[in-house]
Amino acid sequence: MGLTLIDLLVIVLYLLLCVAIGIKAGGRPTDSTAYFKTDGKVPWWAVSLSVVATETSMLTVISIPAVAYLGSLVFLQIVFGYILGRIVIAWLILPSYFRGEQKTAYSFFEERFGRGFQRLISIVFLITRLLADGVRLFAAAIPIRVITGLDYPVSISIIAALTLAYTYYGGLKSVIWIDVLQLAVYTFGGAFVIWFAGTQIVDPLLPMLAEAGKLQMITWPGTITEVFTTPYNIIGAVLGGMFLSMASHGVDHLMVQRLLACGELRKAQTAIVASGILVLVQFTLFLFAGMAIYGFYNGVSISELNLAQADEVLLKFINEEIPVGIAGLLIAGLFAAAMSTLSSSLSALSSSTLFDVFPKLSELPNAILISRGFTLMWTAVFILFAISFTSTDNPVIELGLAIAGFTYGGLLGAFFTGRYTSIHRNSAVIALLACVFSMAAIILLGNLAYPWYTLIGVSIYFTVAAIAEQIRRLITG
Repeated sequence: MGLTLIDLLVIVLYLLLCVAIGIKAGGRPTDSTAYFKTDGKVPWWAVSLSVVATETSMLTVISIPAVAYLGSLVFLQIVFGYILGRIVIAWLILPSYFRGEQKTAYSFFEERFGRGFQRLISIVFLITRLLADGVRLFAAAIPIRVITGLDYPVSISIIAALTLAYTYYGGLKSVIWIDVLQLAVYTFGGAFVIWFAGTQIVDPLLPMLAEAGKLQMITWPGTITEVFTTPYNIIGAVLGGMFLSMASHGVDHLMVQRLLACGELRKAQTAIVASGILVLVQFTLFLFAGMAIYGFYNGVSISELNLAQADEVLLKFINEEIPVGIAGLLIAGLFAAAMSTLSSSLSALSSSTLFDVFPKLSELPNAILISRGFTLMWTAVFILFAISFTSTDNPVIELGLAIAGFTYGGLLGAFFTGRYTSIHRNSAVIALLACVFSMAAIILLGNLAYPWYTLIGVSIYFTVAAIAEQIRRLITG
């Protein structure tokens, strides 16, 4: 059927509505702290929904149904690890952020290891987010290019400009409330796909899925090697997912910034644990959306659908089967996921740049203008970075999507050694650098499944830090 003029109108109106609501919801922050941290009066449930929306990119919305179309429910094993990781965050990590006035996740490191280490680790964060989310911005432009025929630079600029409009004026408060709206839209999209596809299927869906082995949720590795080389086995997925979640939501300022917006430790703890349950519900929803599409197409292969890759199956279904108007709303939901991720990155990167890299600027009378200036600067950087890609086959895309694995182990290891040991700053720096370079080699040259990246990184950090500390004590006497 294809998208009609009505669908395109729905998409445009939705995007403009996001900008208007975002500007209104943000109010008028009067200083840089309010701009990046809000007044601490954001409800915990809104923060929890924002956390979920932030970690859900357009790639997630497109890829999870594809995972189910090709496989089963085994992806949920890693989500169980996510929930365990957030419980650890709530009681072992979050209390450190609510002692005194913490403006970013990395203010803690200034108190423990000094300004230099804080600046180093914030730069690691900035590079990580730029690579990972710059790639996602490029990927988000692909549907716009397919639908409208616009080239990539224009498509990327459109998404970035719309996202900047409300992020620039309202800061974090705008971002959080728009995240809530975005989550509602793309969740509706997933539910509608399940319902609509289900109404078109003649034979009962669940028996078909059971016969095809698609309802399997738990997989046990056959060998020790498979524990570390296959991403979805119960040992690697749960254990690896737990540590991945501890790093992504406990020491990555992208998520910590939202939790600080709660204003109180108890609210932040509730928000982070609740987000784990919500993520389980969300991933289950999109996995069943993929299975409903599988049933609709009678389980034919991706090649028989004339698709180059499985990630295109959801777009094909929306574009060809969903009724006029609703199809536009569902495509808008994909943009919603992209804008949510980008706006969150802009806010987190800008706040870390101001408070961690150039803290003296935050003390100036016009700090609010400087804050917005950094938001504008990072938008331009994201645009330039995203348009540097020339095709979706570029292997740098895979590198960008996995880039967190290079640094998360070092960030999490630095936090735990700083919080629970008396390790010296020099040992912490050596361990951080050794961890990043070691993980780069392991990821690029090895065959380790991605859920293990953070846990292996933490292990490397602890080992190097312990050795460096012993050598330092021997030298200094």
